[in-house]
Amino acid sequence: MAEISDKDEVLFPELFNIDKEGRVRLVAGYSKESNNWTFPKYLADPVSFSDEVEERLLSPTGELHSFTVVRRSMPEFPVPYALALVDFPEGVRVMAQVETNDPEGLKIGQRMGVTVGTVKKSKDGKDVKSYKFVPVTN
Repeated sequence: MAEISDKDEVLFPELFNIDKEGRVRLVAGYSKESNNWTFPKYLADPVSFSDEVEERLLSPTGELHSFTVVRRSMPEFPVPYALALVDFPEGVRVMAQVETNDPEGLKIGQRMGVTVGTVKKSKDGKDVKSYKFVPVTN
């Protein structure tokens, strides 16, 4: 169950939603005019150019399209960590870190869910949280 407290520093909180059961969903944009989804939500739909874009939640799971294991990074990003591209059924591809103890064990095509976890450290050494992907085991 994903949780964020009032004391947590959160990166881009507008991009995800945590429901009462602790499930994390990404907040996307949807244009009825073109049936097009975007993540993050755009001010105008890039297909129809309409500014009538609704806020909708993406499906809870997607499919791992690609990933890399980052072993060298800036000091605020503890390494190693996996960075992945996940395809959602709505036709949106999203990039985020992966919450896993075995980044080399990830497999292209596997189901991925969304969670909340530490994505970097602040200048004073505190954890900064945001959305991340997590392998779905069932």
